[in-house]
Order: sequence, then C-alpha cells, then structure tokens
Amino acid sequence: MNFQELNKKGMRMYIDLDKYGLSSFTLKIIAVVTMLIDHIAMAFLAQGSSLYMVMRSIGRLSFPIYCFLLVEGFYHTENKKKHLYMLLLFSIISEVPYDMIHGHFISLSGQSVMVTLLLGYVMIWILYSISMFRIRYPKILLKVFSFGTLNWITQLIAVFGAMGLAYILKVTYSYTGILLIFFFYTFREYHIGKAIGNMVFNMGFYSLGIQWLGSLSVIPIAFYNGKRGKYKWKWFFYLFYPVHLFVLAVIKIVVY
Repeated sequence: MNFQELNKKGMRMYIDLDKYGLSSFTLKIIAVVTMLIDHIAMAFLAQGSSLYMVMRSIGRLSFPIYCFLLVEGFYHTENKKKHLYMLLLFSIISEVPYDMIHGHFISLSGQSVMVTLLLGYVMIWILYSISMFRIRYPKILLKVFSFGTLNWITQLIAVFGAMGLAYILKVTYSYTGILLIFFFYTFREYHIGKAIGNMVFNMGFYSLGIQWLGSLSVIPIAFYNGKRGKYKWKWFFYLFYPVHLFVLAVIKIVVY
C-alpha cells in the first residue's frame, strides 16, 4: 500500500466518492441525529443504564463531525465574517437552553459546544491569515526574529490562546475540542493525518470509555466527497441546536 498516495487521496483510491461519497449535508444530518440521540439520553435516562450508555456512545460521533465541517465550512464560505457572526449569535442564543437542560436557567459553570466552535473558528481564521499574508510586526521584533519565526510564534500564541480561553470559559470538550479543530485544519489535505488526529482526541485525552467510540467518526469523514449536497437547510442546522435543547429542557421540567 502506498501510504503517501492514501494520505493524499483517501477513499478515492478505492471508490468513486462523487457517486458513493457523503456530502456536507449528509454529514450534518448524521451529526444532528447522533447529537439528538445523545441529548435525549442525557436528559431522560438514568446514568449508567444500558440504554443510556448505548445512546451516549452513539452521540460521541457528533462532535468530531461538527469540528470537521467547521473547518470545511471555513474554506468554502464566501463570507467568513458573516459565518463568524452567525457562530457568535447562536453561541449567545444557545446559552440559556444549554443551561436549562443542565438544570439551571443561567449558569457560568459551563458553556455550550457553540462556544467551542466559535473559539475554534477564530483560531483557524488567525492561522489562515498568518499563512496567507505577512503580518506587520514591529521593527524591533524583526531585528531579533525573521518573518517565518515570528509567524510561527504568532500561530502558537493563537492555538494556545484559544485552548486557554476554552479551558477558562469551561466550554464543552474544553481545550481538547480546540485541539481537534486544530488537527482538522492542519491535516485538511492529509487523510491519514486527519484520522490520527481524530483518534488522538477521542482516545488520547480520555480514559477507556464511551468517548473512545468517537473515533468511529473517521469513517463518515473519510467518505466526504467535498460537495455541499442537494439541499442546504442553512437555518435549520443553526436553529436546531438551541431549539432542540430548549424543547428537551421544557419536556424534562414538565415530566419531572
């Protein structure tokens, strides 16, 4: 097997992804469905029960797919600033439903996954900007460092800054979620690299348990064909997160 060719071409070496692959729309549906299954279990089932564990295990597929799509969306969007504003808006909108499903109305004890994705988006935009354009550094720094070295240092600051903010703000998946987004950004053109980065996130930062099953997300991601798909449903996917959390939280309050 030619690993270098596999790393560049991925599943296209074996099947026609244009015909049999998965579009970004299909991946979004998979992420939405697995997330819903996960949150239903979290809201209504007894922790540790067999059905609870099965449903939470299925839910582990969702976050890696969302992170992968975040990076792909960054490259395919025509208006990165608008995309950023949408993430910011829905991070704010999602906060109360997120707190409600965790038994509070407003709480700073943890932030939703939308904040994780927002921080990750800002990070990759900074990294992309550094890679595409030379930043104007103060002359005093240029006397000590070269452009390349300063760019490398600035990129490190962006990555660790985003990871630090994720930890301080107590976002979902904390700094490891930011690291996964960084893996998908860095290895975007390298299929083996993406798969290894995904597995490092799911298996390297968590003890043996259901999170390890998140590594199975490498399968649908590997079948991504780079196409948007027949449908777009932009507002559905933005609204689904806060709306489904709110509905589940209300049902939980009424029932229990």
